[in-house]
Amino acid sequence: MGFIISALVVIFFIGSASFLIPSRRTKHIAQLRLDAVKLGFKISSLAYSNVSFKSDDIKLASYQIKNSSNIKEAHFIKDKNEFILYSPSRLKYSEEYESLLMSIRSLPESIIEIIFSKAVMVFLWDENLGIEELRRIDSDLKKL
Repeated sequence: MGFIISALVVIFFIGSASFLIPSRRTKHIAQLRLDAVKLGFKISSLAYSNVSFKSDDIKLASYQIKNSSNIKEAHFIKDKNEFILYSPSRLKYSEEYESLLMSIRSLPESIIEIIFSKAVMVFLWDENLGIEELRRIDSDLKKL
């Protein structure tokens, strides 16, 4: 009887310890986020983001970087593989809207949604695509 109880206790501790060891995917995401911070990004989960996105897919992550573009207020979402203006609607009637839309459409397909404010650009993307895709996004955002 004592042997069975001892075996159960050992199995319980081994099972508990296996939750402490990070998986391969967790290590990959942690390394990606560390590299992203080195590039100047701030990262937050969509569930804990203080920015209101149209998408509610919790697999996506919210990344933000300083806004160095001339776009100071806009929200674009991807619909049928094409960016459309979600807000503000007055931007649609401005003179530079067509050129702005062309530059937004040149962004990588991995960006699902992007919000511009005076201080930051915040975008949603799938982190599983890796650091090379993030570097491509970074360079394309700096071109805006």
